[in-house]
Amino acid sequence: MIVRQAISIDNPASNAAEAIQAAGQALCLAGACHPEYVQAMVASYQEFGPYFVIAPGLAMPHARPEQGAIKAQFSLVRLREPVVFGHAENDPVQVLLGLSATSSDRHIQLIQHIVTLLADEENLHTLMNSRDPEQLYQLITRVK
Repeated sequence: MIVRQAISIDNPASNAAEAIQAAGQALCLAGACHPEYVQAMVASYQEFGPYFVIAPGLAMPHARPEQGAIKAQFSLVRLREPVVFGHAENDPVQVLLGLSATSSDRHIQLIQHIVTLLADEENLHTLMNSRDPEQLYQLITRVK
């Protein structure tokens, strides 16, 4: 679901579009999507707003499978400084879980994985506060 090279810590993005691009580029680097998928992620935010800001400080940007997804995978980007996305309750965002899925079924499976991960308060704390890429990788891969 995630590979080590899809984890970026201390990303310098200074606005929502740059943060989304960072999450998408991490997916591309891992071979999970084409560059046009990243553009579609940003366009989706620009068109529909911050609907994917799912919890305080946490966003899950994504695009539609047909917009360039290659395989189902996460990226994890931790921003150097939190960024405002325009969400009334959950701004500012510091952690992005980029999502690439090749079908609705794979999208649902990835969402279920995230829900399982976030349901544990300790996992959520680690996800939101760790600056250790290996610790984050281990956290995401051990949750079933």
